[in-house]
Parts: sequence; C-alpha cells; structure tokens
Amino acid sequence: MLTIYLKELRSNFKSFFGWLFLAVYTFFCSLYFVIYNIMNGSPYLSSTVSSLVVILMFVFPLLTMRILAEEKKLKTDQLLLTSPIKISSIIIGKFLSLVTMMLIASLVLLVGLLIMSFYGTIPVAENLLAILALILLGSMFAAIGLFLSSVTEHQFVAAILTYGAFIFIMLIPSALQIFFASNKVVSTIAKAIDFLAPFDKLLTGMINAADIFRILSIIAVFLLLAARVFGKSSLQLALVGPKKFWLSSIGLLAIVVAIIGANIGANYIPVKYIQYDATKTGYYTLTKETKELLKNLDEDVTINVLTDKNLADNALNLYLEQYEAASPHVKVKYRSNKTEPNFYMAYTDTAPSSGSVIITKGEKSRIVDAGNYYIQEINYQTYSYETTGVDIEGQITAAIGALMDGTEYKVYFIEGHNELAPTDAMIDRMQKAGFSYETINLMTLDAVPEDASAVVVNGPNSDFSQDDVKKIQAYIDKGGAGFFLAAAPVLETKNYNGLLSSYGATIVEGTVYEKNVNYNFQGEGFYLVYLPVAHSITNKNYSGRRPSLLVEGMGFILPEEEDVNLICEPLFNSSDTAVAYKTNDQGEVMTEEDVEEGPFTMGFYAEKITDDAVGRVTIIGSPLFLYDVFDAATANANSDIFIGALKYSCNMNLTATVPEKSYELPSLFVSQGVALLYAALLVIILPLAEIIAGIVIVILRRRK
Repeated sequence: MLTIYLKELRSNFKSFFGWLFLAVYTFFCSLYFVIYNIMNGSPYLSSTVSSLVVILMFVFPLLTMRILAEEKKLKTDQLLLTSPIKISSIIIGKFLSLVTMMLIASLVLLVGLLIMSFYGTIPVAENLLAILALILLGSMFAAIGLFLSSVTEHQFVAAILTYGAFIFIMLIPSALQIFFASNKVVSTIAKAIDFLAPFDKLLTGMINAADIFRILSIIAVFLLLAARVFGKSSLQLALVGPKKFWLSSIGLLAIVVAIIGANIGANYIPVKYIQYDATKTGYYTLTKETKELLKNLDEDVTINVLTDKNLADNALNLYLEQYEAASPHVKVKYRSNKTEPNFYMAYTDTAPSSGSVIITKGEKSRIVDAGNYYIQEINYQTYSYETTGVDIEGQITAAIGALMDGTEYKVYFIEGHNELAPTDAMIDRMQKAGFSYETINLMTLDAVPEDASAVVVNGPNSDFSQDDVKKIQAYIDKGGAGFFLAAAPVLETKNYNGLLSSYGATIVEGTVYEKNVNYNFQGEGFYLVYLPVAHSITNKNYSGRRPSLLVEGMGFILPEEEDVNLICEPLFNSSDTAVAYKTNDQGEVMTEEDVEEGPFTMGFYAEKITDDAVGRVTIIGSPLFLYDVFDAATANANSDIFIGALKYSCNMNLTATVPEKSYELPSLFVSQGVALLYAALLVIILPLAEIIAGIVIVILRRRK
C-alpha cells in the first residue's frame, strides 16, 4: 500500500493536473478566507468551509478522473493486478494519495487559523471541526471519484461521470425532500442519499458520532465498489474459501447491507451517548436549568413542530433531540403542513409561521413562534438585521415551565399618561418568562382588573389624577404587585410622585448627576451606570457583575427608622459624589440651594403590609429604564431587572428561565492595509507560485 501511495503522490506532483488542482483549490480557500474572516472579521471558518463545497466538487475530478482510468488505458492495470500487491492495498493507496493532495491544499486554512488568532478571540474547537468536516467531505468525494474512475478507461468519461454524481449529490436529495416532504417513502430515500447532511451538521459545531460514522461508511462502500470493479479480472478473485466469498458480488452485497444496517442502528443510540457540543459557548447544549426542569416533569408534554422534520430548522431539531433524551415525558411530533395544515386551529385562530412549535400538556398549550428562535439585531453599518444569538431553548423551556407552573400571570401596562409603550422585544421577553401582557387606561375602569398579577407604569410624561392613584394604591393594598418608573425629574407630577413616596422613600428633587466618571456612560454625567445591590431581584445581574443604565433619573432617600408595616430595600445606590440638580425651564442651575449632595438610592423594592395582604412594589428612578436603546446598551441588564422584579413580586414558581445564547464572538479587527497584504499573499502569490511550479516541472520532464 505504501508503495502505491508514494507512487501516486509523486505522479500527482509530476503532473500539471496535480499542480492545477492545488492552485485552484488554494486560490478559492484563500479567497473565501480573506473575504469572510479577514475583511468581514468573522472568527468562524464555517462560512469559508461551506463555500468550498462547490469548489471541491468541481476541482476534485481533475485528480480522480485519471487515477484508475489511466491505468486501464495504458494497460498497466494488469501489471498491478498480477503483482503481489493486494487489490485493497492498491485502492487504499490511491485513495490516500488523493486525500493527501486535498490536505496539502487545505493547509492554507490552518495557516488562516493561526492568522485569525492574532486579531481576536476565535473558537478553536469549532474551527478545527469545520476543517475536519471539509477533510471528511473531500475524502468522500475522493472515494466516489475513485470508484467512477474504475468503471471506464477514458479519463474524460470518468470526469463527466464524477461531475454528474457530484451535481446529483448537491441538488437531488434536497429537491426530493422539498417537493415530496409528505411522502414518507420518497422522504426516507432522499435522506438516505443526502450525503451532505452529516457535513452540514458538523459545521454547526455539533459532533455526532453517527454522522461521522455515516461519512466513513459512504467512503468504505465506494472503496469496496472500486476494488470490486477494478479487480474483476484479477486472479485474486479466483481464490477459494472465505476470501472468495468476501470478494464475490454476494459477499460485497453482504458487507454493504451490514454497513447500512449499522448506520440505521446508530440512529437509535440516545444522543447523549454519541453527541458532543464543540461550540465555545455550549450553543446547542441544554443548560443545567432546563435539565433540572425536565427532571421535575411528571406529566407528558408534547412538542408539536408545524413542519416536516427535514424542513425544520436544523438547530431546532438538535435541541428537540436533547429534550426527548432528557425526559421520558417529552415527545416530539412533526406536523406536516401538507397533511395537517389546520393542526394549529385547535390552539389559536392565527396561524403561526412554518416551523413554529405548539407545546401541549393535557388541555393546556403554549405557542413558540419560529420568529422568536433567533435574536436579530440591526447592523448600523449595513442597515440590515443580522442574527446574533439563538433563543430556541429559552423559548421552549419557558413554555414548558409555564405549563408546569399552571398559574396565569397577567401584567397590565397602564396607559393614558404618555407612558412609553413596551417594545416587541420586551413583550417577547415577558412571554418567555411566563407573563401575558395587556394595556389598560384607569380612566375607563373602576379598579385594576382582578386577574392582574402586576401593574406597570413605564415612565409617565404627564401626571396621574388622584383617582388613578387611589385605584393603584387600593390594588397594591389588596396584595397586588407593581413596577413603577419615575417620571422625568423636570416634570410636574405631584400626584404620581405622591404614589411613589407612599411606599416609604423620600423623593429627592432634581436630576441626579454623577461627578465620578466611573459611573458615567460615554462621559455623560446624567447617564448613570450602576451595579445593583445584592437582592433576590438582582441576583442574576449582581453575580454576573452586569451594570444597569439609568438615564436622567431621580434619587430617593430610604427611611432610617424601621417600620413593621413597611419594608424598603435598595436595588441601586449612587456614589458618594453624586448630586441632584434642580433646573429651570432652560435647564440651568440657578443657586447652590438647587444642588443636593448624595449619595442617593436610585431604585428600591418595598413591601407594604396591611391587615389583609402584603403589597409589593419595585420603583426605579429613571423614566427611560426600559427604553429599548438603553436596554440594548446594557445587553438587556435593565430588562432582566424588570423580569426579576415581576417574578419576585408575583411569587412566580417558574423553575427555569434560560437566557439567549450569543451566536457571534466579537469580530476580528484587521486593518485594511493588512487585509490587502494577506489577500496579495494568499489569493494571488501562493496559487500563482503553484501554477508556475507545475509548468516548470512539466517542461523539465519533457526535456528529459
């Protein structure tokens, strides 16, 4: 085998086609690497590798078309077959020479990995897995090309057959799955011949032993076929005994059937034994919170996916496999849009988008729309939305937790005073945490609705009436919960401020300004950045050292004397150097009396105890605390405080709330000049040098 391997490797380097393959493949490897990873700053090689699939399909036949066909044409195959070298050694040696050529051409990706490490944080394991996926795919193409080269003695015919096979692999399986998704027989066949599916899964950063075994099985089958076809006239096939059987057509068929059976059996092995998440952040792995939730699940839950499995989001399928593996009470069912187009109507009047899930537990249900699977953020350089994270687990776990909890938590946002309306993102986060949402105008109601779990005042821009204040106070006194953002300090909101001060704190007149720049956001003294105080509401942010942003806020002074009927606990405190400025209509501070020295409490939690119940409120001094721009600037630290306050005030028993998982690491930063230098070296000079080397070698050989 070693002799054949070295002979073929030398032959490739003596042939212009070998150097042409290296040059073309290196060119495209370098081109995609420079575009995606250097110029666009992506720390992931998956996009580069994915783009190379088509290139690999079109350049590999340059090598495979001659590797066995030429032996037949020159009649040297008879010399090989009558030599002491086994047929298996001939095939494996030639196969390994092809793989070696691809490995040499792919070295530029390893060089690229080293280059990327100089310009930022990169997910090494994911990038190495992407390169491994490319090597495995190239090896599969090599085996297919080797087999097709064995069926003819004409290189051109071998090339045409190989191109046809590769085009079939690329287009036909996916087309069959799209157009015949509801036909189980056709769909099963399409999956069986979809040789690219395991490769696509490896690019996600998820290692599944079954996928790798499938690729290796495909390679083994085509190498066996190549050995059978190429050696059909060999004396080695005239052997007697067991060897004759295994070299016969029946023996070959038995081996292929055994390989297919092994692949089918691998699909029934629980994913927890054969699957490993290689992503840097555990992107596709269920968190500890979800696993604990599922351990406590004692009733059956069905996750109904509104599409066929082969059309469902790949990441969704990976998660759902783990949900089923984590609990015997979780069942996943795919509801085809063709066979069950109206399945959703039993749960909602509005059709969810394709690929959404309806989670049912008995007669109760929750819907997770596919539009909420991924986090979309706008790129202000391109003015387009980009996917920056995944929230599939967070959405599904929250829905299951809400079904387990069994309590309906309804939050009413009060309107009618020019409050900020909650954004779609805020509503989604509330629903994920198990809360439903509605707005009310107290002027049209006699009281806060009885089914209210909490009321929210999102920074009013005009004052409340005394009647509105009384309705809110009556609701809180009966054991209700509230989340109140202060009005802007420059506004005259006497009645609303009276509501806030009724929960124990004294309001400091004026807008709080931080003289200490360590508490400023982008150098703005009225943009206050504070780490929260340790509290059940703030635990997530406090332990993670995640500061909040309070813009143009007012301060509070909490009571020093204890009151058995009123408990006040700080959530945010200013620094000792903070001051509160009272300004006129022009925003000017007129006298020293208009300045009050800190420190201040900038947000607090209060419990008011009455004869009948305990009312719970959270008050934050900034009217813009939940404004989407400022919340985004804190990576949702502000809204996490909001959700934490609602859950704590409502005594919510939801077991787990899983945060969104960030998709992208910070971009690599490579200056334009350096990027152009890499482009010149890798995209132009290196492939050109390989072409020149090939031409020189061919010329020197002809002169001999």
